[in-house]
Amino acid sequence: MEFVKNVGPIGMIFIMFSLGLNLTAKDFLEVVKKPRNLVIALICQMIILPVIGIIIISFFPMQAEFQLGVFLLLILPSAVMSNYATKLVKGNVALSITITSFCALVSFISIPIFLKIYSSFFKDVEFDLNLLKFSVRMFLFIALPTFVGILVRGNFKKFSEQNNLRFDRAAFFLFILIVIIAIFTERNNLGGYFADVGAISFVVIVSILTSVYLITRFTLKEVRIQRTIMIEAMLQNGAMGLIVGAQLFHELEYMTPIAVYALIQYVALMFYIGNININRLSKA
Repeated sequence: MEFVKNVGPIGMIFIMFSLGLNLTAKDFLEVVKKPRNLVIALICQMIILPVIGIIIISFFPMQAEFQLGVFLLLILPSAVMSNYATKLVKGNVALSITITSFCALVSFISIPIFLKIYSSFFKDVEFDLNLLKFSVRMFLFIALPTFVGILVRGNFKKFSEQNNLRFDRAAFFLFILIVIIAIFTERNNLGGYFADVGAISFVVIVSILTSVYLITRFTLKEVRIQRTIMIEAMLQNGAMGLIVGAQLFHELEYMTPIAVYALIQYVALMFYIGNININRLSKA
C-alpha cells in the first residue's frame, strides 16, 4: 500500500497530463454544437453509474471494504484509453475526449462529495474525509495536470500531435504497472479476495453495459455516439481509484473490485470491438 500511496500520485499526474494533451478548443466546440449527446453521456457517467453502484452494494452481500471499492469504482471518470478505443470502433473521438476530460476535471469535487454521501448511508467502513483538504489534494493530482496538458497542446501543437498516442499508451501501461506492483506487494493479504469479487465485478460490467445501451438506444440516433458513450461508461479510471483509496485507507481490500474490474473491462472491450468489426465486415 505504501507504494501506491507514495508513488501512485506521480503516476496519476502523468496519466492526467496525457489526457489533457488530447483536448483542444476545437473538439470542445464541436461537441457543444450538439449538447444533447454530451448531456446524455454525462448523465450516464455521473448519475447512472453511481446509482448502479448503490443498487449493487445494497442487494448483493459482500464485506464492507468491497462495497466501498465497488462504489469508488463507479464514481470515477472514464479511463484515458477510452479515447483510443473510441477510434477503433469509429466512434466520435471529440465527444469521447470531452467526456473524459470534463469528468476528470470535476472529479476533485464530485468524488469527495460522492464519498461524503456514501459515508452518511453506509457506516460499516469508517474513514476521515476532510472535504476541503481532500479536494485540494485531488485537484493537484488530477485537475491541474489535465489543465497543464491542455495548455501544452494549445502552445505546442506539433509536439502534442506527434506524441499524444505515445503518452496514451504509456499512461495505460503505467496504470497496469501500478496495479501489478500494488498486488505483488500485498499478495499475502489478497489471497481469496479475487474469487470473492470476480462475480460482483462481472455483475457491475453487465449492469453498466445493459443500462447505458438501453439509455443511448432510446435517446440517441447516431450509432457512433452510442458506441462512444458505451466505451466511456465501460472503461473506468482504475488508476485514479487506487490513488484516491490510498489517500484514505491503510488496507488494500477496497482496491480488489477496482483491480478485478480493470482486467474484466479490457476483456469486455476486446469482445465489443471485435463484435463491431465482425458486423462491419459482414455488411461490406
